[in-house]
Amino acid sequence: MNTDLVVALDFSSTEEADRLISRLVGLPVVYKVGLQLFLCAGPDWVRSLTASGARVFLDLKFHDIPNTAARAVVEATKLGAEFVTVHLAGGRRMLDEIAVAIERAKAAGEIRTPPRVLGVSVLTSFQEEEWVASVSHMAKISEVRPIRDSVLHFADLVARHPGVDGMVCSPLEVSAVRLKYPDLFLMVPGIRLAGGNWNDQQRVMTPSEAKKTGASAIVVGRPITEAADPRRAVETFLQELS
Repeated sequence: MNTDLVVALDFSSTEEADRLISRLVGLPVVYKVGLQLFLCAGPDWVRSLTASGARVFLDLKFHDIPNTAARAVVEATKLGAEFVTVHLAGGRRMLDEIAVAIERAKAAGEIRTPPRVLGVSVLTSFQEEEWVASVSHMAKISEVRPIRDSVLHFADLVARHPGVDGMVCSPLEVSAVRLKYPDLFLMVPGIRLAGGNWNDQQRVMTPSEAKKTGASAIVVGRPITEAADPRRAVETFLQELS
């Protein structure tokens, strides 16, 4: 199985993002646009990026009442992103309305190719104790569960929902999800080279380990964006994935 490399464009200006993209021309990567860059660059910049032929992961983690979330996802879809994210804590009804809205927009000719909708499970910044103590009760699960069990609960929801194509989870849960659902698309952040700085990530793994456990794509930010030679850093990650 091939594992894609996603470069997180976590910048506060389009100039910084464009500078990095220009240095990575020709390399087989996907670009992640999150809230930070999206708020300063705006939808037109994302539209121009996808129009250039770049593969884009629009990581805005939609989570709202079903109607609002569905309309937002449709607008994001019009930008040409290959992947969009929604919080699985939004529940089945939110996912239902998103799926219906995408189909309606496609039938109306508003969009040509629907994106892969990925559900966000448990953010990689969480440690076990923090998740169990503070967050589990807000994730709309029936009882307090450790991170691994919570992610598997969310995986059940994704696997049974025709409008969701995969999920985002930490590398430490990939093998358990992959064992239960071999065909699920798994976008995996929290990737660091051996000996690298973990920053604020708590559940991490190396690129080669993530590939072996079954990651469909890995997301890397600061180890590339803050590298003295970003192109060489990307090549190092790609080599580990080969």
